[in-house]
Amino acid sequence: MSWLQRFRRTRRGPQAAGGQRRERGYIFGESEQEISRLDMQHYMFRWEFGGDYLAPVRPTSILDVACGTGRWAMDMGQRFPDANIVGFDLNEDLIARARSDAGVPDNCLFLVGDALKPFAFQPGSFDFVMARANSAYIPVPQWPAVVAEMARVTVPRGWIELRDFGLVHSDSPALTALTEQFAAMAALRPIFPGAGAHLADFLRQAGLRDVKARTVRVRVGRRSTRGGRLMLTDYLSLLERVTPLIVQLGLASQAQWEAWLTQARQETSIGATHVDLTAAYGRR
Repeated sequence: MSWLQRFRRTRRGPQAAGGQRRERGYIFGESEQEISRLDMQHYMFRWEFGGDYLAPVRPTSILDVACGTGRWAMDMGQRFPDANIVGFDLNEDLIARARSDAGVPDNCLFLVGDALKPFAFQPGSFDFVMARANSAYIPVPQWPAVVAEMARVTVPRGWIELRDFGLVHSDSPALTALTEQFAAMAALRPIFPGAGAHLADFLRQAGLRDVKARTVRVRVGRRSTRGGRLMLTDYLSLLERVTPLIVQLGLASQAQWEAWLTQARQETSIGATHVDLTAAYGRR
């Protein structure tokens, strides 16, 4: 862990292996709107699961895989001021933003790196590894390899936690049509928008023990949950952002896609919509 100590108080630090200028394979683009969307996801996971992690760990060295805006890592840095915390992401703009955040704790280090390539860390570098919403970029066949890489950099008896989504279900015909075409687009990438239900299996395949999973249903409409409105706002924003790709792939015309989005915003204000979130964790 000496290399973590050496860079603990830097705002830049080294690049992790595989860093490059744009986020290859990430389909949602980059903008202030996308940054807000990613932060909304962070708070939705926190509210619905009652905290930022479920694994029974008091960590001293933490890795946040594909850390996005770095919000989770920063919050963990404040909660565990004596821990070394590293977040890495392929998006250089997000990493630069995280490094320059006025609230970034001194014990947080942000690196540019590609989670689809071998991680630039020695085996057993961390006692807690977190990965959230990775279904946005991991191709279906690569899930076992990515989780195995998380296990490689985790110390024996350390913990890994994965958090992700299932597919959205709604009373809204328009949102249902949008979801069907979004799933078709994902299959062509091929990413895995319904990965949440399979997280525990991925951990077991990587050889983890004491694997546990918790699933919560996030609702908006009847019996709304605290994160329900965030979930719907996040999802509609995501669907809006993939408009160019949907049109490019011939899954819908721009006019049809935009009409569905307008209709879905109206229908979901009175109907019921839900998605299952899953958190799974296990011990190496």
